[in-house]
This record gives sequence, C-alpha cells and structure tokens, in this order.
Amino acid sequence: MDEKSAQEASTRVLLPEGYEIRSTQVEFIEEASRSLKNNGIFLGSAPCGTGKSIGSLLAVLPFLSNRKVLICFRTRSQLHIYLKELRALKQGVTAASFFSKRDMCPLKREGATYFDFLEECRRLRKNADLGEEPYCEYYRNINLRRRDAEKLAMECAKRILSPLQSVKWMSRHGFCAYEAMKDVLSKVDIFLGTYHYAFDPFIRDNLLRSMKADLSDVYLIVDEAHNLPTFSRELLSDQLSETTLENAIRESEAFEDENRTSVQEYLDILNEDIFIQARSRLDKDELKWISPDDLGELFLKRLKVKGSEAAEAMLEYGEKVREERDKRGYDRIFSYNYRAGEFLKNFFEKGEDKYMHLIHKDWRDRVILEVRGFDGREITDPVLRESAGSILMSGFISPPIVYRDLVVHESSGVRTKEFESPFPQENRLILSAEGVSSRYENRTQETLDKWAEYIEAILRANRGNVAVFATSYKLMQKILSLAETDRQIIREEPKTNRKAVVNRLNKSEENVLFGVMGGKLSEGVDYPNNILKCVAAVGLPYATWDAYQRALINYYDNQFQGKGRKYAYVTPAILRLIQACGRVHRSRTDKGCIVILDERVNQPSIRQLLPGYFQREMKIVTSPAKCSKQIEQFWNSLPP
Repeated sequence: MDEKSAQEASTRVLLPEGYEIRSTQVEFIEEASRSLKNNGIFLGSAPCGTGKSIGSLLAVLPFLSNRKVLICFRTRSQLHIYLKELRALKQGVTAASFFSKRDMCPLKREGATYFDFLEECRRLRKNADLGEEPYCEYYRNINLRRRDAEKLAMECAKRILSPLQSVKWMSRHGFCAYEAMKDVLSKVDIFLGTYHYAFDPFIRDNLLRSMKADLSDVYLIVDEAHNLPTFSRELLSDQLSETTLENAIRESEAFEDENRTSVQEYLDILNEDIFIQARSRLDKDELKWISPDDLGELFLKRLKVKGSEAAEAMLEYGEKVREERDKRGYDRIFSYNYRAGEFLKNFFEKGEDKYMHLIHKDWRDRVILEVRGFDGREITDPVLRESAGSILMSGFISPPIVYRDLVVHESSGVRTKEFESPFPQENRLILSAEGVSSRYENRTQETLDKWAEYIEAILRANRGNVAVFATSYKLMQKILSLAETDRQIIREEPKTNRKAVVNRLNKSEENVLFGVMGGKLSEGVDYPNNILKCVAAVGLPYATWDAYQRALINYYDNQFQGKGRKYAYVTPAILRLIQACGRVHRSRTDKGCIVILDERVNQPSIRQLLPGYFQREMKIVTSPAKCSKQIEQFWNSLPP
C-alpha cells in the first residue's frame, strides 16, 4: 500500500490527533481485523516504527461490544506504551493494569520469598474477614466500605492508571488496589498484565472468574510474542534447588508429626543420593540427564515406597507445617516440604516423551534438580484457540510460520504476515564482516584479535555512541580486554541498571557499551532520541550446546519433519541477533549503522531467515579498513 492509499484508509483508522498514519500500520490493522472477524489468530512481524501497539488496539476495539480485551506482555516496559495509546485514543474505554500482588501491596513487605508473601497475604486477609489480629487494614477497609472502594477503583480504570498509580491512589484512601481493582474487573473493558495472566492456568482462571467471563468472551493481544514459545516451555517446567532442600530438612527437624520420620527419610534420599553426589561430580554450569525411573528405584529399593507416594507424604506433611505455623502466629506460613513434595510430584508425573529430567549446577555453584518441558503449545494452543480472537505481534518474528508452529498445533485459522520496515533506507547501513565467526573451530586467538581490529575500526569511524553486543559475558570480557579505545566504556553486569545506562548515553556521544545478545541491554529497552548510533554484533548467539538443547532439537525433529535445528537452534539465535541490532533505529528519523561480525550470516540458509530489508541491504566487508570506510561514507552521505 502506498502513502496515498494510506491517507485514504486513514478515514477508517481513527488515529489520535498528532499521530502519523503509515501504510504499514493501516495494512497491519486490516490484516488483524480480518482475523478477529473470523475469531482467528493473527501473527504479525512488524518492525519498530510500524505503530503496531496502537494498531492492535484500533483493530480490536470495534469488535469489543460485550466482550473484553486482555493485553499481555513479557516485561513491564511494554505496559506503559499501551497505557499511553489508550489514553490518546479517548474512546471512553476503561482499563485496569496489574503487576504481581506483591508489587501492588501497600504494606511493602520486603525480604520474604513470593510464596511467603502469598501465604502471609492470605493469612492477613483471612484474619480481616474473621475480625482477628493481625490483619491487613487495607483489605479490611474494602469489607467495611466496599461501595467507596469500587467507586475509586472504577475511577482508576476510567483514568487508565498504571498499577503503581492505582496503588498510590487507592492506598491514600485506605484501600488495597489489587483487591479493589479485582472486584470491578467485570465492569472493565480492558485488562493489561504480564503473560502469566493469560497463560498460567491458575492465574488465568482466577482472572476470568473476577471478570465473570470465559475465554470465548475475551480478545487477546500478545506483545513481544517472540518470547511466547520460551515462556510457555518455562511455565511447564519446575525445579528443586539445593537451598530449598536444605530448608526442608531443617523444617522437618522443627515440626513434629506422625509422618515426620518417613519424610526425613525421603529427604535424606534426595540429599545424599542425588544432591551431594551431584555436588562432587558436576562441573559448574554442567547439565546432565537424570532418569525419573532411577530415582523411583531408589525410593523402592531403600524404603519400599513409590516415588509418587513419597511426594504425596511430603505434601501432606508440608500442609500440616503450614497449619502449625499459622496457629503459632508465624510471619512466614510457607512450607519448604510442601514445595519439595510439589516438585517431586511433577518430576514423576511429567513423562519423558515431552519433558527432560535434569540435574545441574547454577552460576552460584548450587545444585538444581529440574524437569523441563519441550512443547509450550500445551500451554498456548488452548488459550489462543478458545479466545474470541488473538493478535500476536513482535518487531521480529521471522519467518512467521516457525513461530506459528511453536504456539499452535494446527495452522488452520492462523494468518501470518511479515511487514516491511517503515524507516527510510538511507538512514541505515547494514554490514556483515568476512573472516570472523563464533563457530567452535574458529574460537582462536587469531579470531579474537580480528574481532578487536573490527571493533576498533568501528569505534574510530562511527559518529555517536556505539554498542558492542557479544554472544556471552565470557566473550564480551575477552573482546573488552583486547579492543583499545578512547571512548568511555560502559560494561553490562548482572546488576546493571537500564535507566542508568540510558542516562549515561544521553550525556555524551563518546561512549561504547559492551553487552550481551539476549541480555538486559539488547532486548526490551529503548534508546530514545537516537542516542545509540551503531550496534556491532560479535558472533551468532546460538544456545549452549547441552543435553537439553540436543533433546529439544530431537523433539522438534519429530514434531516438524526434520526441522529441529531450524526451530530450536538457528531461528532463536537469529531472533537474539536482530533484537540486538534493532536497538539503533527506534523512530523514522533515527540514523545509524549495524555491523554483524560473523560471516555465517551470508550463508543462504541463515540469510533467508533475516528480515527482508536485511537480506536486500546488507553489504559484505572483507577487512576492518573496508568496514571503517563504509561507515565513514555512510555518515558523510547524510545531510548535515
């Protein structure tokens, strides 16, 4: 669609005053609307600048009628975009947005685990209902002044406030925002929350009960949908940490019960035969398969009991511990034995056809027993199929059919579309470098030195701040130690604050940011006002080649006719690469360079997975000097 057609279509697309109509945006709305009209699923790959957030709202609002909209996202940063767009639309809709219950708690209790918090919240609410102390005054006030609480909650929904704004507003009047807003959800048009509200069965069912709705009454918008396959697999997974087991053992020593001796014997098997042995045999970050049948044999051989029966006994004991803690007035009601029993139940119930049972050490050198899922469609397919209609979108889902296959079992009723970048081609330069690669056999000092030469050339030639994103923290540190520069260095670390990094980049254009693809600074963060003018991506960010990765590829090979490597290994790596490269161009006027320092992107099997404009525009450079020259020519070609 050309710009003239877009302007004609703008009569059908009621954008707020001051919003620019774009051809790709109109096309996005029309494609999404066709799917919603047929209660279908629309999966759109629309680059930054397409206007997909407001486009999704404009597509779904005409269908609202007596139905509701559920907008979900992976991280909180996306929430504020939707709140801004909803306020701008001024269509009289009401919207409630939620973070987690703990994040919206006016009591601001710190230090406890989330499970501890939920148990404490439950106890304080129960006491408020019974008129016993201690109780939550904010919850009790809702019971005493329910009409006032509902009136204020609806005012928050009309104003389309953020969760923290609602908390501030409601707590000032003595009410719990979470509970008060939940009480009026049946009267609210739009709900906004993280993926858990849509895809975690327990949380979703509670939400729908509050809405007084079924899934068939709800339109679903999923933002940053490239995260959905991984998120859903994680939701199916479970783990038992060494710390939780140690706490369960201590807990069993503190609480009497007729079954305590048996429970202690079960904990001893887990501790002595699994965790202690793994501690001495596993290297840090090493991942090993462990058979649930072998663990079950240990329980049978040593104690003449099935593993599932041991799990049930731990659950029962844990429930009694929680009751006893409640009676004694403990601040923490949570039971570690209950948690251990819950995990063990999952460990034995989840079959090896769709799950993998693992043991490994984490980055803190603590042993983790784990069960990981292979197929997130078990979570996503029912939700997407049963809802009134769904819009799944991201800045990069390429090729869309891969992500379609990873979220639904059948392709029927699913529309996919990959949209072109709306940004001017003359504002960007995309380069790929020959002679460097992060493939295993090329991880030599010679390659490291060549990478350092390329990065030094990029830093000399580029105008403005540069980000260097590597495939891992280890590689990032090596490159950082070799590349020489006069620029101010910003290094991504586990505790790095995104906002602080953006502030530093705002103050000067002579910075170089070293980070990791797939890390906190390369995905889900905006660098506004073109403060980042170049990204150099060092290597292709393939997943760690471990036991789970190999098993996942084998599973996908069976599910998708030999495409396991493409679906489980190559496509996710390309996603992380493009997400990192996408930090440069965030608006129509942004100008900058993208340099991919891995020659494998020029292989046809990989190049065809890149966005269309990458495939057309990417130029190959064969040396650091030629790379530097291309960057200089790009900046010189732009108007002053």
